Parts: sequence; structure tokens; C-alpha cells
Amino acid sequence: MTYEERDGEREAERDEELQRLLARWSSPVVPEGLDARVLAAYRREAESGQAWWKRLVAARVHVPLPVAVAVLLLLIVTAALARRPAPPVTAAPTAGAAVPAEPVQAVRNGEAPVVTRTSLAGFQPVSEVTAVVVTDVPKAGP
Repeated sequence: MTYEERDGEREAERDEELQRLLARWSSPVVPEGLDARVLAAYRREAESGQAWWKRLVAARVHVPLPVAVAVLLLLIVTAALARRPAPPVTAAPTAGAAVPAEPVQAVRNGEAPVVTRTSLAGFQPVSEVTAVVVTDVPKAGP
């Protein structure tokens, strides 16, 4: 006899034993009015007429502890960074203020000028912008 055949016989024996147990067992009697009581309790809860804002205030949200700790640490770090004093601001020239300009080096023999410092004091944007699209570029000289 193979293992599978023995296993099949054991299953059949267990099934017969289970059938005998189920034949002797009887379910407990359901008390009178249980269905009516359960239905009435459900209707009381569902139709309590509680305001939506009271349900919102009383609502619960289950959050895993690691997520809650991470959010708490994020709030603490954000609050600490918000309370930190701002770095000192260097005095920037205001519009129209005179700024001492450094001399620009002279241009010699077609060299490009070297500008060491620029300032936008007194800058006025153009009133109208005109764009020209060139589609054909003429070739230079012979």
C-alpha cells in the first residue's frame, strides 16, 4: 500500500468521524426576538440624527506609531527652523540710489572690456519689445 492510498483511507475515516459528530451536534436555540432587537439597535445608531460636525469631531483615525512619530518629528524640525533667526541681509542699493562705480579697464586693440562690477541702479525696462525673425541668413563676402 502506498503512502497516498493510506492517506486517502485516513481522510475517509476522518470524514466518517466528522459526519458522526455533526449528526450528534445540534445548534443552540436562537432566543425569541433576537432579530428584532438587533434590527432596532442598528436603526437607533443609524438614525440618531447626530449633526455632521459632531460626528466629525468624534471620528477616530488609526495611525501606525512610526508614522505618527515621523510626523511629530517633522513638525518639531519645521518649528525649529521657522524660529531660527534670519541671516543678516547685506545692504543692497535701492532703486535710484547712487552707487560708487569702479572704473572699467580701458579697451586696447579690440579686446573685450572687462567689467568687474555692475549695478542696476536707475534701470528702466523698455516700453515696447519688438522681435524680428530672420529665416534666411545671407552669406558673408566672396
